[in-house]
Amino acid sequence: MLKELFEGHFYGTFPKVQNRVLNLTEYVQNGTFSLLDPKACRDCHYICDSNPANREQMKVESQQPVNIISIDEVFSYVKENLGETCDYMLESNGTIAVVEMTCSTTDYAMEKRQKARRQLYNTLTHLMTSPIIKDHIERLFSHYVVFSWKETFDSNVTGDSVGESMTGMTVMADEVYSPDNESKFDFGFKMKEIRYPYALVI
Repeated sequence: MLKELFEGHFYGTFPKVQNRVLNLTEYVQNGTFSLLDPKACRDCHYICDSNPANREQMKVESQQPVNIISIDEVFSYVKENLGETCDYMLESNGTIAVVEMTCSTTDYAMEKRQKARRQLYNTLTHLMTSPIIKDHIERLFSHYVVFSWKETFDSNVTGDSVGESMTGMTVMADEVYSPDNESKFDFGFKMKEIRYPYALVI
């Protein structure tokens, strides 16, 4: 569904690189599943768990099938540089979620949040430039941008329970956090922040 939408209409507005065969990948998931940003993991300077199953950056829960497409992949075919964009677009049962994920220490979460907002805005700006994609998005009932972050830590260092509890308190100290909190965003979208291991319910 998303594959056909983008392949059929996005590259009429933003011409793709010549001599490159267009073949986007779309996934369908349901129940509880996880997402990760392979590009972020590849560029990460921290010590990451060697088991890929432990590198998930965001959990998603849905009782309906969720169509998932990589925005990085969509934009990688575009001839011109459109700037930094977000990671994924999810659609399920009349709801769309445009997602930017990161791993970060608490000290840098605010900086990461501001960068994520710029990436999400830039992504929506380009998506809404394509008339058919804009019409498709606006026909949906619920519209979200999502900033998801996971506390980065050195998995090789084991701390006592007091240290782990203090880390949790530090993560939560900057605001009263709830995965249900929403705030206004541009283009009629609402913004959610999801802190791992909480799940985005879609």
